[in-house]
Amino acid sequence: MTATQERITRIKKIAQNYVDSGDYSSIEWLIYHRGSILDSDKVGYACFDQKTSLPDTPIYRIYSMTKPIVSAMALILMEQGRLHLYDPIAKFIPGFKQTDILDSNGNQTPANSSITVDHLFTHRSGLSYGFLPGCPVGKLYQEHNLAEDGNRSLAEYIDILSTLPIAFEPGSRWHYSCSTDVLARIIEIVLDESLDKILQRYLFEPLGMHETGFFVADENMSRLMPMYGKSLDQILDDPFSTPPLKQRDCDSAYPALKDAMTTRGGHGLFSTAKDYLEFALMTRHGKTQSGRTLISRKMLEFAWHNRLPTTLIPIAVGPLPSPGYGWNLLGRVMVNPGDAIHLTGVGEGGWAGAAGTYYWVDRTEDFAGIVMTQNLGNVSPMRNNIQSAAYQAIE
Repeated sequence: MTATQERITRIKKIAQNYVDSGDYSSIEWLIYHRGSILDSDKVGYACFDQKTSLPDTPIYRIYSMTKPIVSAMALILMEQGRLHLYDPIAKFIPGFKQTDILDSNGNQTPANSSITVDHLFTHRSGLSYGFLPGCPVGKLYQEHNLAEDGNRSLAEYIDILSTLPIAFEPGSRWHYSCSTDVLARIIEIVLDESLDKILQRYLFEPLGMHETGFFVADENMSRLMPMYGKSLDQILDDPFSTPPLKQRDCDSAYPALKDAMTTRGGHGLFSTAKDYLEFALMTRHGKTQSGRTLISRKMLEFAWHNRLPTTLIPIAVGPLPSPGYGWNLLGRVMVNPGDAIHLTGVGEGGWAGAAGTYYWVDRTEDFAGIVMTQNLGNVSPMRNNIQSAAYQAIE
């Protein structure tokens, strides 16, 4: 075994340790470096209790890894001149014309500025999420069951959202939110078509992502990985707890069947490691592997730049900071490796999903990785450890 091969084996050892310790039922990874697959494997079980084997190509609920895909679609509309960063979102959704800010004392005051498309891309809109602690707007989201009701259409969801107050003055903070859901609705309005059909035509079909979408075909349901993890109440009560693995039914909030399908912009997609790698690789230079251009090189260069001022760095999702990271038009981006807490590089970026899915792209190194699992609310460093193990294995 060569030194490089020995270093690559560390990736599997790390993943196996997390399964052996009962932190995850399974972990899959797919890592690309300079034109070839550096490592690809999976460990664990489809059902942890029964120790059933994994399918050859598991399908996952990718939660917020839906966001970069929707953002990429919005970049395409920007290239066409049909969407602009400076557009006020009330231009498309009149309900956002007058927004009020709700403070911690329950007082509402009118916002001084309008929410723009740029604010949606960069989570500076003033919108929030119901699972984020200490946010009075988030409590309103819970009261309206925004996250847990998967039966509402995207239009209905955004209509309700537009009637609620926001958490802060647009542009003044980075606050993780359902901003990308609003961006997705704007995409539908601009193209006068449903989001699922739009993504299929502009991204999934040309990229060969044939197993990515907002539902799972009947014949593939056996490959859909079961969900583990904590309930929303448990996450809100103690985000750092690590209870024993327990299967969770998430069909009402994240339906898999075609006849129950709903589209969202911030979550909702199902995918595989192989499919998602195709998308991740496209974000390096805008081309499919066959050479077809989906997004221009110059637009992607523009999109990859950090857009947050230093006062808003590092980003943090609730109590979980990401030292060294800013935010670009696709997701997180490393701007100061001197602050980082795991192996990375200047300009490395990507995002993650609530159930433990994760990806990174390092365009300088021509390096990308996909990590897939299904465990809601687990805050272990598993994803960062696998990324670090992958970095230490490249030459």
